[in-house]
Amino acid sequence: MNITPDVKALLDAYSAAAGNAPQWAVIEAAIRAGKPDATGVPIGWDLERHPALDMGMDHAGGEPMRRTA
Repeated sequence: MNITPDVKALLDAYSAAAGNAPQWAVIEAAIRAGKPDATGVPIGWDLERHPALDMGMDHAGGEPMRRTA
């Protein structure tokens, strides 16, 4: 995950303030705290809109594309 330096600093500060909570816990708590508006994006979250990717059928075999970690 790419995080800008200012957000990383906030993440570290929130983690420290919560007794050195793991970063995943701080991120999870932040997401759970968001209350979505009519668009489904939490109120006050300034997120860029990205066009949806076509993840349907590939051109070669007609099978759905699959991603692995």
